[in-house]
Amino acid sequence: MMATCRLNYSLKSYTYEICRAIKNKVFLGRDMEHQYRYSHRAVAFLDVLGFQSKLKEFEDEAIEYRNNFTYDDSLEDSDEEDVNNGPIFYSQKASDFIETFNSAISKLDQDKFSYYLFSDNICITAKNLNTNEEKSLIELLLVISELYFEFVQRGYFLRGGIDYGLFIDKSAIALGVPLATAYKMETTQAVFPRIVLSKNFIKQFEVYPSEGVQEFTSLFTSSLIKSSCEIQYLNVFNHIFKVEDKEHFFERYSHNITENLTNSQFSENIFLKYRWLADEFNSFIEFYTTTLAFYDENFEATDEFIETVKQLKISYGY
Repeated sequence: MMATCRLNYSLKSYTYEICRAIKNKVFLGRDMEHQYRYSHRAVAFLDVLGFQSKLKEFEDEAIEYRNNFTYDDSLEDSDEEDVNNGPIFYSQKASDFIETFNSAISKLDQDKFSYYLFSDNICITAKNLNTNEEKSLIELLLVISELYFEFVQRGYFLRGGIDYGLFIDKSAIALGVPLATAYKMETTQAVFPRIVLSKNFIKQFEVYPSEGVQEFTSLFTSSLIKSSCEIQYLNVFNHIFKVEDKEHFFERYSHNITENLTNSQFSENIFLKYRWLADEFNSFIEFYTTTLAFYDENFEATDEFIETVKQLKISYGY
């Protein structure tokens, strides 16, 4: 009787193991072919401000280009028609904008970052996050600061949000709460041309605190993130430490912020956004010329340079 019980138990156990193995094999097979895995990611959603108003300019220029072709009798039919796509419409402004995207995105290390482009929006994810997570997150902030300056040099400004959490990050597939949160932050919290950081993102700096940092590194990191009431956001001007021509950096920002202030002086909603940015820029110049510049071991801040930078502060007393 006891032998029979043992036999029955062994058969049940064996059957259970077989069923579990089959189940795991099926699951793993599905996982390999059809399942998508979540991983921890820092996800940034960026929007190019003023892009929608540019679309009509791009289209008008393309139509004008086509009309010029039509009335130019010196051109052959093959010059103004594309066999597969029909009439040619071309906009230099649109091409310049696309090249701005391409130039900015080319700065990304694809081993560390993924990106997705759709219309005037960019989604960037930081991958390979590990026990050195703070360094990876800071690197993401530095990359976005660099992208921001790339667009500024072409006359565009960015606004966005960054969140942290579980995310499906595959080629052509971006899915997860962090992207939805970053998008919502861009549309409801950012308001100004700034990149807002979520509490989940900021919390990661507490999880992986810096150890043994030098005074300048600590000062640099602390000035990388700014706060306004409950909102924390990226200080894009800290990118100054990554550029060689520092005077050009300040000049480009000063010129393009001033230009946007001038162009929007009859549109309060837009004007206030760039006035905020001008105040941020002026505040950074003050902090940089009195403190930060003298901690940079790779650059000698001469009296002449300091005075030149101070003169680039923005006045908007219209």
